[in-house]
Amino acid sequence: MEKKKIEGFEHIRYERPQLSQEEMIQRSEHFYQEMDQRRTVREFDPRPVPLEVMENIILTASTAPSGAHKQPWTFCLISDPSIKKKIRDAAEEEEKISYSTRMPENWKADLKPLGTNWEKPFLEEAPYLI
Repeated sequence: MEKKKIEGFEHIRYERPQLSQEEMIQRSEHFYQEMDQRRTVREFDPRPVPLEVMENIILTASTAPSGAHKQPWTFCLISDPSIKKKIRDAAEEEEKISYSTRMPENWKADLKPLGTNWEKPFLEEAPYLI
């Protein structure tokens, strides 16, 4: 990689591969097909997870690109059952309003096969919340 100086800072240029239009189209279609298969997860494993695993997950999330490479976000790792209960209560209060007054009927119908509703027990069952 070519390194170049910018006002006293070393800059590492990102070299992108040069793709043909056909390759760009093919890759974009493949990416769309992959992304279209994503689904929300409505089941969580209550088994313990080593704290170090969670720390590594947060470290990984903290590397996401940001302006000036500053990563200005903060992550909170919550395992305390009383705090998870408060989060669940607050989330369920909002969700109950959404399900009863905000969501159109067709949205609720689309959610029905997922077996989801305003209740969020996983917020207490999951070993950690981030």
